[in-house]
Amino acid sequence: MDTLNTVLNTLTTYVKIAGGLACVWGAVTLGTNLNDHNGPGIQQGIWRMVGGGVIIAAAMLFGNIAK
Repeated sequence: MDTLNTVLNTLTTYVKIAGGLACVWGAVTLGTNLNDHNGPGIQQGIWRMVGGGVIIAAAMLFGNIAK
């Protein structure tokens, strides 16, 4: 059981990191497209940030359920 908890904790941590990277990448996309006044690119950056937040929230929820 300890091995399973370790694997789940490690997986949850990596998914949280991936969600954080998606948020950061979305912020970079948003910033560069704001500079260029590119409407579709701004929308893409915002949605990527939202997606990263959803990934982080799902990982946290799964981490709480798995305990």
